[in-house]
Amino acid sequence: MAKQDPALTKKQLQRQLDDFVTYHNEVRPHRAIGRRRPIEAFGAREKAHPIGAMIDTVGYRVRHDKIDRSGRVTLRYKGKLHHVGVGNAYAGWWVVVLVAGLDIRIFGLDGSPLRHLTLDDGRLPAYPQLYDVSRHHTPMS
Repeated sequence: MAKQDPALTKKQLQRQLDDFVTYHNEVRPHRAIGRRRPIEAFGAREKAHPIGAMIDTVGYRVRHDKIDRSGRVTLRYKGKLHHVGVGNAYAGWWVVVLVAGLDIRIFGLDGSPLRHLTLDDGRLPAYPQLYDVSRHHTPMS
């Protein structure tokens, strides 16, 4: 960099720095890594990759959420909040929630399935059961 003309603007300085970094990492061989260029040494290293089960998310809306203190995840469906129980043992866990319509799947970050359910959207069934009044007892009866 000392052999270059001094930069007069920030843009010129940034270009000089970018050119230096490119030369240093991609052109000049380094003695410490066997006369290889750093980009070659980097490319030859084993890269980290995810381990464990992969979650198939095709067709699902993906949410990352945290299970609350009471072991539930809160979802909004058609303007109504639904509190889906996962379990107190998972309180505080970060999870992946997959939503496709009424189908809900909840996974731990390691891919372990925690819950699969079909959400009840609150509509009445086609043939609602009649409430049997004769079996209803009040303190006054």
